[in-house]
Amino acid sequence: MTTQKPRPSRLLKLGFKVPVWLYQAHLGFLFGGRVFAIVHHGRRSGRRYVSGLEVLTRRDGELFVFSSWGTHADWFRNIEAGGVAGLWDGRERYPGASFRVLGPDGAAEILARYEQEHPGTAKRTLPRMLPGYDGSEAMRQELAASATIVAFRPATATD
Repeated sequence: MTTQKPRPSRLLKLGFKVPVWLYQAHLGFLFGGRVFAIVHHGRRSGRRYVSGLEVLTRRDGELFVFSSWGTHADWFRNIEAGGVAGLWDGRERYPGASFRVLGPDGAAEILARYEQEHPGTAKRTLPRMLPGYDGSEAMRQELAASATIVAFRPATATD
């Protein structure tokens, strides 16, 4: 039996909206590449949504994110149902994006890279994802086995 994480509080939800507001005001560059936004449509309502996502790392034109609520996150369920309608990264706006969910080996590699590139942030955030996380390879593999890490590749005008 798996236990779901509690849904975010109203205050936390408000905090999640700040990146969206900045991207909508064409100020996404202020995040210095650490946050991007995706445009997607509600799987039932069809309503347009914009979600800000923190970048774990970038590699070969892809942006990697950790879904804190796994496959239960609304943005994740929406893109599974209808794809990514747009991706905003810094000053760039792309007409869409492809995405893929990484398996445990790929997730472990991305987590290791995140720890190398952002050691202070990783030290504070990863133990929240897996209590007792100590940065060892065994703990990284354990976290990777349960993590939902998504890779986004922005679409170009010729795609």
